[in-house]
Amino acid sequence: MSNVKLVPRLNDVGVTRCMEDLDRLEEREAERMDVGRRLTEYEPWIWCAPSGGSLSDELVREIHARVLDIAARHGYPRKASDACKVAFDVDVAKWFAENSAMGSPEFLRDDIWSFLSCVMLQEVVIWRYSARQRPRLAGGVRNTFQRLWMRGRTLDLGVSVGEGRWRLLEGLSEDAMVQIFERASIASDAVMSRAIATGWLDCAGRIGRGRMEDVMRRAMKLLRLRNQIVDLSYLPPEDLAMEVERAFTRSSKTIPSETAGSEPPDDLADHAGDA
Repeated sequence: MSNVKLVPRLNDVGVTRCMEDLDRLEEREAERMDVGRRLTEYEPWIWCAPSGGSLSDELVREIHARVLDIAARHGYPRKASDACKVAFDVDVAKWFAENSAMGSPEFLRDDIWSFLSCVMLQEVVIWRYSARQRPRLAGGVRNTFQRLWMRGRTLDLGVSVGEGRWRLLEGLSEDAMVQIFERASIASDAVMSRAIATGWLDCAGRIGRGRMEDVMRRAMKLLRLRNQIVDLSYLPPEDLAMEVERAFTRSSKTIPSETAGSEPPDDLADHAGDA
């Protein structure tokens, strides 16, 4: 018997109904539906894979409880600062990566994240973003939780690394995350994603995080062009790291290295609401 834990899914019609309900309730200044009511209201559009595992209410409840707990530690349901929301993102991504049940291909499906965002964790999505941003509720690379699952699973360097396990996840700015994970050709290759993340951190350490946005964009263009000539995904790790370093060095060559103590303010929180 398969031990894959399946999660309910919400189709696109259900997402549209969710957005319509949120708009209607906001216009009337009415109280939003709780999770029990949503499960009933959206039942016609909720479905599950007919085979390949067994539906796990336990896993759904665990995800619901843990994400709510993490959100509460960062200010939910009160209005939270950008810094608190970024810290929430990091902690949820870590938990997703550490949960072995969430490592199955089941979680590659957009409609699973639609269900979790629209039905189970709608309040957290609205707290983190708003009730009007469909991409944050619908499944996809900008979904509130799907993006964190992708980051956590990809940037986890493993228990064997020790204290540095989460240095990529914790160190990258939101802009850098978007540049990596919203490009399918990069995000689909975990090795390349980690190499670019490492290159970003190394370069930021030289010139300062506040100067990295334009550098990151130039470096990504160079790497994509280089990938047309040499398939970077087939390079040995050392060669790939060298290609990434070369791209960041070239992209930042006109920017002098930071002197001690003069680094511009961290831009991490500044982009918390952009992605």
